[in-house]
Amino acid sequence: MASLNTTWVMAVLFIALGSAAAGAMLLQFHGGGEDPSRIPNGIYVWDGSRFSSTNVSNAYVPGEPGYYFLYFHNNLCPHCQAFYPEFVRYLREYGGAFRNVTVVEIVCDWFDQQCSSDAARNTFRLYQVSYSPAFLLIKVGPGGKIEEIWDISREYTDLKNQGKIPEGEFQPQYIEAIVRSKLIT
Repeated sequence: MASLNTTWVMAVLFIALGSAAAGAMLLQFHGGGEDPSRIPNGIYVWDGSRFSSTNVSNAYVPGEPGYYFLYFHNNLCPHCQAFYPEFVRYLREYGGAFRNVTVVEIVCDWFDQQCSSDAARNTFRLYQVSYSPAFLLIKVGPGGKIEEIWDISREYTDLKNQGKIPEGEFQPQYIEAIVRSKLIT
């Protein structure tokens, strides 16, 4: 009987340790296979195959010259949940203009009101994001100065309202086309 209890305790410990390790791995990166309503709150950068955790202690502000696409995701947002797997699939399969842009994902459960990550919460606040999903494209010039911020989600919605983009959820290929048009300017 003691041997059976020891085996049971060891099995429970093994499962608990495995769950903790899996949880720690999820906190470091995610790649689209997980439930888009349970992404750990934080800030992630696309590395070509998945989103990897960043070590940002305050709001995310790009400082190196280049273009940055900020995708604001709320775990409790049904539109974010529908868009997220499509976006990850698009990044992996096509990439397009996103290959020339640093793609950053900011995740909270619900904007800055429900967010266990100070950095993500502060980023939602800094850019005054009050709808989701939200997409910003930031151009950083020499010396790390932000030269331009485009609200890609507003432009997408305007084009959809004009009948230039089909009705329905956000579609990555149209977002990518808007981003591409900004890279040329």
